[in-house]
Amino acid sequence: MINRLVVKKMLDKKTTEQQNFLWNMIGSGIYSLSSMILSLFVINIVGAEQGGVFSIALTLSQMLVYVAYFEMRTFQVTDAKNEFRFSQYHGTKIILCVLMMLFSFGYTVVQGYELKKAVIINLVCLSRCFDGYADVYEAHFQKEERLDLAGKSLAYRTTLFVFALLLSLLLSKDLILSLVLADSIAVIGVLVFDVQIMKGLSGITCSWEIDKMKNIIMSCLPLFVGIFCWTYILSASRMAIDGNMASEYQSYYQVIFMPVSVINLFAGFVFRPMLPKLAENYSSKQYQSFIKSITKGIVGIGVITAVCMLGAWLLGIPVLSLMSGCDLSLYRGILVFLVFAGGFNAIAFTMYYVLTIMRCTKGILIDYVLAALLALGISEPLVVKYGINGAAWSYFIVVLALCFLLLVSIGYKAFLNKKERI
Repeated sequence: MINRLVVKKMLDKKTTEQQNFLWNMIGSGIYSLSSMILSLFVINIVGAEQGGVFSIALTLSQMLVYVAYFEMRTFQVTDAKNEFRFSQYHGTKIILCVLMMLFSFGYTVVQGYELKKAVIINLVCLSRCFDGYADVYEAHFQKEERLDLAGKSLAYRTTLFVFALLLSLLLSKDLILSLVLADSIAVIGVLVFDVQIMKGLSGITCSWEIDKMKNIIMSCLPLFVGIFCWTYILSASRMAIDGNMASEYQSYYQVIFMPVSVINLFAGFVFRPMLPKLAENYSSKQYQSFIKSITKGIVGIGVITAVCMLGAWLLGIPVLSLMSGCDLSLYRGILVFLVFAGGFNAIAFTMYYVLTIMRCTKGILIDYVLAALLALGISEPLVVKYGINGAAWSYFIVVLALCFLLLVSIGYKAFLNKKERI
């Protein structure tokens, strides 16, 4: 009965472009901030050592969830000719989710983690796997011009998961038990806010046509490799700390790294709803409008970066120390520097969207692989020599290099287009 009432209320209500934008912002904002909230409060409740394990579990889950996402949403939403049906996307998504969890189990075995740490990591990855599965429904909502439904689902599901985990943790002080309960709530969230909504919207089918699934995977592969390398770039410095420093330092770095996501979140707010329109401008050769929109977005990123740097210098350390229960007084300069580096990461994220619209997937693939190799080569040596300072510098060097590589690819693609017109 409750399910039917929720579905009826969400589907009956008309939506507007402004509401689509607003709910996308709310859903994306809550989802992005959830990692920050969980890290801060879990560290506060269970201490820096267990909190450090939870932090590296979050880091790994944020990488591995892209196996489940596989950047299929961008492709699915822009499939204007309906080359593939929802049932084919659905079947492919299930395969990808299974692969994600196999990678998660395999990673903990290869790393030789003790049982408790391995269980925590796999439970956190499982919660992200549910997000990856829900994405196939939310992509369909967006394609049907109901981005508000996708935003609401993401907002409601994430809020329920965070609330369940923190409440259970406060009552039990048992991280594993709390994760099991929160994952159960996550399953209910997907069933209510995605599966039931989809049934009310257009029905649910699932196809196992191997050729179609293979074509979907091959079409999305360059985008996936690029975005997976991007998540590795974001995680490389944290993983280097996990492998070379005590768990409490992982907690410290995780906390001061959190504000970096605010800038990237802003870029997502601006550009994700604009994708169909930007793609239309580009395909119809309205290059002036296309460039103007991109330029405005990058200027906005610069402004928000400056504001965040000022906020980080004035309030960042006291607020983060209070919320996490960690003494971060030694890391004010590093916090501001990481926010500055985050601005370049957000610009790189914007350039990724530009190249996707330009259908320069090969350029995305090459640029991100090169940047990931750079991260692999410099993160651990810098952390070993300089500790947390070295982690921050490795992150900055890599995102700066990535911006340069992507800019070169955009310029080269624009040059080829101009040459074709001549």
